[in-house]
Amino acid sequence: VILKALDNMKNCYVSGMEKLVFEEISLNGVLEESIAAYYAALTEKGITPIISMPEEKIIRRLDKAALSRIFANLLNNALKYSDGDLEITLEKTGEIVFANTAASLGRVEVERMFDRFYTVENAGKSTGLGLSIAKWIIDAHDGTIEVLSRPDIGTRFTVTFPRKMNIVMEEE
Repeated sequence: VILKALDNMKNCYVSGMEKLVFEEISLNGVLEESIAAYYAALTEKGITPIISMPEEKIIRRLDKAALSRIFANLLNNALKYSDGDLEITLEKTGEIVFANTAASLGRVEVERMFDRFYTVENAGKSTGLGLSIAKWIIDAHDGTIEVLSRPDIGTRFTVTFPRKMNIVMEEE
């Protein structure tokens, strides 16, 4: 009996050019690399992220470059909108939360958050593509992204990926 992973996204492309390559990766490792890449820029803006993740590796079958792009988009938003704090949490379940106390968003802004070219008023020179690209990539991995924004908790993005992608058994 052979376990064969059927990636139903074999022909998915990021930005119309890069084919998604699914492999078993550590969410912890990719998240750590992404935070390290943004750490200097974050601290330069007075943001010292509070990071919480389990010691055990959280493994998912994803495209590593695409996952890095998702994290980069979320970290870039934290740079633009945070009021000086950022909390990043990776749960043992694989749920990843990016939270800060940026000004809360209204219902319409939250509903349109993932629309292409949509920006909030204080976005400055933003293109409005980062979160729509992140959502598209997450959807291509059968994952979910949700945003919650309230005055008492600030803004939090929650990203979740499935444990396994279509594992089937084949006999030779």
